[in-house]
Amino acid sequence: MRLDERLRLALAPDGYNAWGVVARARYDAAAPPAWRTATLHAATRSIIVTGTGGRAHWDAFLRWLAVDPRARLAAEPHPLDAFTADRFGALASLLGDCRVVFPTFHAPERLDFMRLAELAGLGRPSELGILVGAGFGPWFGLRAAVFTPEELPDSLGAGPAPARECDGCAAPCRREPTPLARRRACVVGPDAAYDPLQATYHYDRLRGRRLLCEYFQVADELPPGAIY
Repeated sequence: MRLDERLRLALAPDGYNAWGVVARARYDAAAPPAWRTATLHAATRSIIVTGTGGRAHWDAFLRWLAVDPRARLAAEPHPLDAFTADRFGALASLLGDCRVVFPTFHAPERLDFMRLAELAGLGRPSELGILVGAGFGPWFGLRAAVFTPEELPDSLGAGPAPARECDGCAAPCRREPTPLARRRACVVGPDAAYDPLQATYHYDRLRGRRLLCEYFQVADELPPGAIY
C-alpha cells in the first residue's frame, strides 16, 4: 500500500479527510527558491497535502481533549496544533524517511499552504480570500504537508486545475458584513459548515478557548497574551 493510502487509513478516524499529492517537479516550479525540495528535503519525490473538512476533525479533537483537558487545553496555548502534532507523531514508523511540515505559528518553514493545497487539487482561491473546493466548499483547514521520497500519483498531473467554484456564482458572500458571515453565505458545501463552537474557536480564539474550558470544566492557566 502506498504511503498516501496508509496515511489516509490511519488518520481517517481523526477527520483528516482532504488529501492531495503534488509531484516534486510541479511543486518546485511553483515554490520560491528557499522552499524548494532541494532545501527542505532533498530526497523528496512527492508532497502529500492533507486537510480536514467539515466537523469530523473537530469532533475527534474534542475526544482528544477529553482525555486530559487540563494538560491538552488549559495549559496548552495551541491545542488544535498540538492535536495534529500528536496524531502525526503516532505515525513515526510510517514517516521515518519523510519531512512533515505543519502550518503553525511556530513552524520554522513558512510555506504557502494555500498555494500548496491548490497545487494538490484541494481547492481554488475564492471571493472569500480562502480556498473553496468542490467537496467541502470553504469548510476545511490545512493541517500538514509530507515531503516523501516515495513517488506517488500526482493529483492533477499534466491536466488542468479544477475550475473555480466562484466562477459564475452570484456571490452572495459579498453582501455579508463579517468574514464568518461571508463564509456561511457560500453556496458550496453548506452541509460541511462548522458547528457554532468550532466556528467561534476559529474566528474568535479567546472566546472559543474560554468556551472550551467551560465545556470541559477546567480553568484556563494561560494569560490572554499567550493566545493568538
